[in-house]
Parts: sequence; C-alpha cells; structure tokens
Amino acid sequence: MQTRLLTYDEFKETQMSPKRVEDSQPTDDFWDYVTAIPAEDFGIFDCREGQVTHVYRMGDQYEHVLINSQFEGVAMVIVISLADQSVFGHFLLDVNPPGTRPPEETT
Repeated sequence: MQTRLLTYDEFKETQMSPKRVEDSQPTDDFWDYVTAIPAEDFGIFDCREGQVTHVYRMGDQYEHVLINSQFEGVAMVIVISLADQSVFGHFLLDVNPPGTRPPEETT
C-alpha cells in the first residue's frame, strides 16, 4: 500500500475549524494504511497499540485521527479526505514545547 508522509505545510493546510467528533467511522483501509507506514516515519515513537482517543473534523473536508504514542503530546495523525473517504496522508504531531525531550526508558 502506498503511504504519504505529509510535510508540515501540507498538514497545516488540512487544519481548519477543528471540531472534536465522537461519531467518526474509519475508512475501509485505515488500519492497513497505518500498518504500511514506514517505521522511520514514527521516529522514536511507538503507536503500535493503535489507541485512538481523539478525532477532529476539519470543516467538511478532512478528519484528523490521532493514534497515541507512548509519550504524552505525541501522536501519529492520519488525515482522512471526507470527499472520497480515503486516507490523504499522515503526519507525526508533537504538541510538546520545542526542545522537550522524551523521558528515558527504564529497563
């Protein structure tokens, strides 16, 4: 499956009038797309649990589905095009202040 890592500018272009929604339905290929995302697109973050806690509708054009990572404030966002109910692309979103470092893993 072909995936598309969005640039920051491409991602920002899909953000408009966000509204959190509870009634979103994933596209048929949503989890296949997530599985196909190359490991390097996740960096050091792990979203394998597939925990989705937030979905935002951006006007009538897009939905942003946030798959949480192991660290607070970092999620892989899957951008869904509402026009054709397909995955538009993905973007690793880090809302932590610049320079914030993830905690060291303990073993």
